[in-house]
Amino acid sequence: MNNIMEIDLSKRLEIKINNKNPVGLEDLSLSLLAFNHQFQKFVESETNRETDIGSELLIKEVRSGSIIVELISHAAPIVPLLWEGGSLAQWSKVAEGICGWLLGRAEKPPKELTKQDLQEWNKFVEPVAKDNGSQMNINVSDNGKVIQQFIINSTEANAMQNRIGNLISDMDTPEGNIHTRKVMYWYQTKFDPNSDTGNRAIIDDLSKSALKVIFENNAVKDEMLHAEPKFGKPWHELAYVVDVEVETVRGTPKMYKVLRYYPEHTFDPDAD
Repeated sequence: MNNIMEIDLSKRLEIKINNKNPVGLEDLSLSLLAFNHQFQKFVESETNRETDIGSELLIKEVRSGSIIVELISHAAPIVPLLWEGGSLAQWSKVAEGICGWLLGRAEKPPKELTKQDLQEWNKFVEPVAKDNGSQMNINVSDNGKVIQQFIINSTEANAMQNRIGNLISDMDTPEGNIHTRKVMYWYQTKFDPNSDTGNRAIIDDLSKSALKVIFENNAVKDEMLHAEPKFGKPWHELAYVVDVEVETVRGTPKMYKVLRYYPEHTFDPDAD
């Protein structure tokens, strides 16, 4: 079997950074490595194991005048790939689609992205994001003719990184957290045993804000809303020890679900 793969010199992908300030070597290297790895994942996801195709981008030329890097790829076989314009042009369309989605221009990305993918896109735009007023041009040419092009300026690069940070935060934050034996006291109550609307409480250990309260079941709710006479206070002025599930929205606590109530630990928060 011939292991020598043909290099397609007719098609090139040019990354040009019009920088205002010197670009750190580490930032540039990590940017290109991240772009290369995303290209590799793209090619490998579109081919099967029997297809003999290289998925690595190769540097053809580094030119002076801003920062200009020309990349080339291995020639793709006709079967099973039917990419008009070659793999570089197709990859450029996918890359532009991902960048557009991160900028809010599309409802869904052109491909599913993992946390690692997002981190690599963050690295890719880092040289431009850190350099106010700079921009990155991505061009694909076929025999010298530009067939695909998109541009990312520093403002857009920063917006992309902000979106990436939020997406990664969402991935890292569980949607619900169960906490046991926490002291809860009421901030606002509707005094309606048949409705949870208007009930808000504070659990200092979890959040200083008063959050909406719902109950796992009516038994827990009924028990909490009938305080023992020994306290000489209405139930909404007492402190309770409870197990709660914290429901979050985009990582921010929004609601407590009371799972269990420990009546033996109820106390008067104003007592010495």
